[in-house]
Amino acid sequence: MLGMWKDYDREGLPGILGWAADDAVWRPHSSSQSVFHSTAEYRRSVEDAAARGVAVDSIRLAIWSHEDVVAVRGRLRVRKGGVVEDSRMYWVHRVRDGKIHWTASSPDLGALLADVGLPGRASEAYMAMQRTEGEG
Repeated sequence: MLGMWKDYDREGLPGILGWAADDAVWRPHSSSQSVFHSTAEYRRSVEDAAARGVAVDSIRLAIWSHEDVVAVRGRLRVRKGGVVEDSRMYWVHRVRDGKIHWTASSPDLGALLADVGLPGRASEAYMAMQRTEGEG
């Protein structure tokens, strides 16, 4: 996953999309909680938003993983016209065969981990991310 985020740092969101399965499910917080049922569908939404002048930047601060689940803590900045929203954000990915198959983002780590079948693991993940922030 570090490679994926390094690709994001170089290429923006298209860098992450290259790591995704064609049938990956995407539930980005920045898209008004829309759910996209393929990477192509999500890519179109990202391109449409960019064409409307919406810019989304993410900063990875720390990563935690458990089996096929990877959680990332960071910041999300959304620019729409002259308005900038900057917020703490978590991204949770399910990975299979080196490809993302499910991704969601939210300020609520506990809810994201519950969505992937890891209820009650938020404190463990949060503490691990606090210890590793800035590594990688």
